[in-house]
Amino acid sequence: MAHVTLSDGLAVWELVYYVVTLICSVFVSFRHGLARSSGWIFLTILSIMRVIGCSAQIATITATSDTAETIATIAGFLGLSPLLLATLGILSRVYYYLLKRPYNTIFNLFIARIVQVPAVVALILCIVGATSADTATDIINQDTVKAGVIVYLVVLILLTLLTIGANITRYITERQGESRMLLVVTLSLPFLFIRIIHSLLLIFNKRFQDSAAEESTSSVLIELFMAKVEEMIVVFLYLYAGFTHKAVPERNHGKRTTEEKLAHRAARGDFGGGKLGVLSLAVAAASASFSRENYNQSQHQPAEIGLRQQHRTRE
Repeated sequence: MAHVTLSDGLAVWELVYYVVTLICSVFVSFRHGLARSSGWIFLTILSIMRVIGCSAQIATITATSDTAETIATIAGFLGLSPLLLATLGILSRVYYYLLKRPYNTIFNLFIARIVQVPAVVALILCIVGATSADTATDIINQDTVKAGVIVYLVVLILLTLLTIGANITRYITERQGESRMLLVVTLSLPFLFIRIIHSLLLIFNKRFQDSAAEESTSSVLIELFMAKVEEMIVVFLYLYAGFTHKAVPERNHGKRTTEEKLAHRAARGDFGGGKLGVLSLAVAAASASFSRENYNQSQHQPAEIGLRQQHRTRE
């Protein structure tokens, strides 16, 4: 009879959670744009990684080879990059409203890229190290994996500096645009730091490594409360922000037209290029047209009701 461990039980719980977040993140990604600058597309990527990793962990219950365990371990290390890139995407949106033109465009073209490149490099380093390891336990001993986690830490420090800069800029300029988005990112940073600290301990602390290799109850619980829960909280916060924020905020003097909304989102970089960008643009156009039709109907309804009442009065 197969032996079910605490890690296997937690994997089932995670699988359910990330199946739900996968569905939600797809909806939010289409709502706000599928481009990398929008950020939410990375939550979809993370959810897919976690579904694969949790499925592999559950498969270890009956697996006769180390393949499933290796896949689960690799998926665990690759989750940091999508979270950091999602944070960068949301910060790019915050800075778009905090800075005036052309400074907001300069930020997205240069500053955001400076942070994006090392995050992608860290992901590549972790993939190379994980795939070159002979066994799942050897992954944490790979130099490329260690370098990748260190780069993750550097990226998070840069994101923290950008978040501090955004809060200072908002205080100086007294601009309220996307203030809730900025609050969500600010609240997420401590959880991201705890998540990266766990990875650093796992690859640099020998006692921590031995405990994790034995899969003791204490090591599983430490991973739960220093890694898994933190990721879940950050994903929840970002999805909450995606659901509660409009794709395009209304102007102070009234609603935007469909053309204005699409032009605004294009300038913000929500659509990007390629077939995915065209698909995102098509969904945004259809959504904007649908919203305009509903708005026009709601505007005509009071007038129609008034005419009916007048007609009844005359009768």
